[in-house]
Amino acid sequence: MAASITGLLKPWTPRVLLVRWSRYNPYYLEPEPRKEVYHIPETELTPEQKEERELKSVRPIKAATNSVTSSVFNDPVLSKFVNMMMKDGDKIIAKGIITQTLENMKRKQVEKYHKAPEGKKAEIECNPYAIFHQALENCKPVIGLASIQKGGAHTSDR
Repeated sequence: MAASITGLLKPWTPRVLLVRWSRYNPYYLEPEPRKEVYHIPETELTPEQKEERELKSVRPIKAATNSVTSSVFNDPVLSKFVNMMMKDGDKIIAKGIITQTLENMKRKQVEKYHKAPEGKKAEIECNPYAIFHQALENCKPVIGLASIQKGGAHTSDR
């Protein structure tokens, strides 16, 4: 009975399927959060891209998840750092501290840039995000630990 009813529905109407945790049926297309994809002229598209663009103008598109963004300022590593720094769930304060720190880094680097002689200016990094990522790379351990089972006990070994 249920199969015959769903066969009568239009293909674009959402249905309850046996797919677990999915609100959308397979007819719905995946969202594209990158803005630069939409700014490519029609003449530069491959036949597959033209077909996909045509489908997106006709078929419904799934809603993007809240973790997907098209912002150029989105940085998953920075978001993870804010979440790790957060205390008692106060994300606004943690984000404010990170923003203030990045701003201070930018000010110091620009000040250093203007004081440097012409030959040294190219070596100074003024992008606080690049400095942050480099600092995280420097903090990573060189050697990882592996868990080894000896008898019934697990121990960490190099």
